[in-house]
Amino acid sequence: MLKMIDVLDQRLVQDFTQALQSPTPQFEEQLNQGILEASDCDLNRAVTTFFNEVNAIEAAQALDISVDRIQALQLGASFKDEQYLADLKKIVTLCLAVETDALHQVEVFDSLQDYPM
Repeated sequence: MLKMIDVLDQRLVQDFTQALQSPTPQFEEQLNQGILEASDCDLNRAVTTFFNEVNAIEAAQALDISVDRIQALQLGASFKDEQYLADLKKIVTLCLAVETDALHQVEVFDSLQDYPM
C-alpha cells in the first residue's frame, strides 16, 4: 500500500504540518510543484489506495469535489491535468493530514464541534 507521504518530497511532507498552523502562498506553490514532480504511477496508486479506504462519494462531498471528477480520478484521468489539479490537491492534503496525524493538531472552534469531520 503506497501512502501519499511516500510519493511526495520529504521536505514537502515535513513542511505540511507547519503549513496547517500558518498557511503561506509558498507552501501552496510547493504543494503544486510536489504534485507535478511526483511519479504519475505512484501518485495514481496512492490515490487509488485512498479511494479503496474511504467511500468516494462521501469524500467528494466532504472535499467539495463533484462526483463526476471523483469518478474521472478513480478511472485514471491525468492527475496533472490542470482541470484536476485543484481536486487532486484536496485529496493530497487530506491524505497528508491523515497520514501525518495532523488532524489531531488542528484546533477546532467550539461552534464547529458538532460538524462531522
